[in-house]
Amino acid sequence: MKTVFSSTEEQEQEIARLVSSFYETVFPKYFTKSEILHFRKIGVLEPNRSSSTYLGTLRDAYQVMTCLHVLLSVLGKQQAKDSIIMDSSCVELFQHNITLLNEYGIFFPFYYDHFSRLNNEASNEMQMMDIQVANQYLV
Repeated sequence: MKTVFSSTEEQEQEIARLVSSFYETVFPKYFTKSEILHFRKIGVLEPNRSSSTYLGTLRDAYQVMTCLHVLLSVLGKQQAKDSIIMDSSCVELFQHNITLLNEYGIFFPFYYDHFSRLNNEASNEMQMMDIQVANQYLV
């Protein structure tokens, strides 16, 4: 017999927050709205309910949280550099964490290359937000 500790409610909430962060901040930069809706429909970043690989244990929850944090960090580092070319260690780290997520039954069907180019719609919206005003008065 083996004793395991179940994940805490806070861990599950953190996982949900990280998943929503992907949907609200990361995916819109790289994919269209219709693609993102399709991701929700097919269950991207959702645990596979038919599989028992993610058991909701303390260890599993920490592993999933760490993987999501690493993916967000690598993508954030890529944006900070403003370059498409990343060093191979970051790409390997990204792929390794995707593999771990998939082993835990968290569906993440992407590769690093999917995040190498910004979505034109999203980049146009981002450019509009960064425009400096010519004057301080409302006309």
